[in-house]
Amino acid sequence: MKFKIPKKYGSSKTTPCPFCQRIATLINQQGMEVCRLHAQETLPEIRCICGSWLELHSGKFGPYFNCLKCGNINFKKGMELQGRISPQKKEAVKEETKPTTAREKKEITITSNDPRYFD
Repeated sequence: MKFKIPKKYGSSKTTPCPFCQRIATLINQQGMEVCRLHAQETLPEIRCICGSWLELHSGKFGPYFNCLKCGNINFKKGMELQGRISPQKKEAVKEETKPTTAREKKEITITSNDPRYFD
């Protein structure tokens, strides 16, 4: 049995600009699809979780990152890595400017050798 699936016009794939999430219409120097406002901008270098640099590639299904140790990484996940790294730096600066309070939180590290955690 074959079913004919009707075409839905206007629902084709649209690539968002990684800088502002608008519809990407141009390609910049790195080979990424970007909007017209960000045609001259380039994506900063991003580090992987393992510590090596991610290389930007574009393929049949869109852009992706390549790590020498980890392999191919999804573009969305790579952009999340960039977002994770930069806010931590900002939080560290904010914590230094805060005055210390009398009641500070303790950090407890649990290892696999801990008898209280593993019975």
